[in-house]
Amino acid sequence: MSVAEEILRTDRSRIEAMVAADEEALECFFTEDLTYTHTNGVLDTKAVLIDKIRTSAYDYAAIETADVRVKTIGEDAAVLSGEGVLSVRTSAGKTVDVPIRYTSVYVRDGLHWKMTAWQSTGAATAQTPN
Repeated sequence: MSVAEEILRTDRSRIEAMVAADEEALECFFTEDLTYTHTNGVLDTKAVLIDKIRTSAYDYAAIETADVRVKTIGEDAAVLSGEGVLSVRTSAGKTVDVPIRYTSVYVRDGLHWKMTAWQSTGAATAQTPN
């Protein structure tokens, strides 16, 4: 398996853990110094992000991505960019779709890849996710 394939598989597993609100799995997908910047400009640390997912402050019904590109930097870092749609449940029980464009950075931590940074912005439209 290529490095790009490893990272894409890791990213898909991270997304699945976010939708499932799997706190234990999420601990493994982020570096301790994670910076996670949402489309509204809110910046979360690893601990805050996981806590907000655990408590359903961030309640992801689905996360679909499309046109994901991986650019490796040496042996131990990679930048992903793509677009997607976040399906988020509101406190009123309604699901809202938020189209985004994003960039994330993964670094190798021993044998595993971990996300160290995420930056997303709202997109007027996004391609139909895969």
